[in-house]
Amino acid sequence: MCKNILPVDTGVKFLFLMHPKEAYRQKTGTGRLAALSLVDSEILIGIDFTYNERLNELLSGTGAGQNLFPVVLYPASNAYFTDTASFRTDIGSKKLIVIVVDATWFFALRMVKLSTNLHPLPKLSFKNAYRSQFQFKRQPAPECLSTIESCFYLLEELKTAGIANNQADVSGLMETFHIMVNRQLACEQSRRVSEADERIPKNNPK
Repeated sequence: MCKNILPVDTGVKFLFLMHPKEAYRQKTGTGRLAALSLVDSEILIGIDFTYNERLNELLSGTGAGQNLFPVVLYPASNAYFTDTASFRTDIGSKKLIVIVVDATWFFALRMVKLSTNLHPLPKLSFKNAYRSQFQFKRQPAPECLSTIESCFYLLEELKTAGIANNQADVSGLMETFHIMVNRQLACEQSRRVSEADERIPKNNPK
C-alpha cells in the first residue's frame, strides 16, 4: 500500500492510540494507513496510557506539549462539534492535536476508561452524520467509522471551520482506503472461487 499513500500536511497534529491487536494482529487496520498519510502524526501502542511518557509529554503544556490544544475524537455528550463557536476561540493560537483511539469499539471504550489522563481533555465529535464504506467489515452501528474515514471526515469539517489547512487535499485518505477495501474484496472473491473449485468432484482417470 505504500505506493498509494499521499502524505498531506493539514496543520493539525494527530496522535493515534493504537490497541496492540490493531498494531500486531489486524491485517486490515486503517490507523497505520492514516498515520502514514498525515504529516505530523504519531502512533502509540498500548491499552492503558495513563503513565505513557510520550502522551503525558504532549499533554503537559510544556516542552513538546507547549502551544498544543489536545482533544480526544470521541462522541461524548459534552463534545465540541467542529463548528462550535467556542471551539475556535478556545484553540486560539495553539496547534490542534487530535487524539484518536484506534481499536474496535469494545476495546476503545475500555482504553478511554482506563487512561485517566484522557478524562479531563475536551472531546471532539462530528457536526454531520456519516456512514462507513467498509464493505467487507461489519461495523457495530451504521454511524461507526474506520479510523481513516474518521480522519478524512473530521479534516473536511476542520477545513470548513478554518482550523485545518484549507489548501490541504485530504482526498488521498479515502483513495487509499478504497484501494485497500477493493483489494480485500478481490482476495475474498478469489478465496471463495478457490473453495468452490475444491468442492467440485474430480473425475477419476480411467
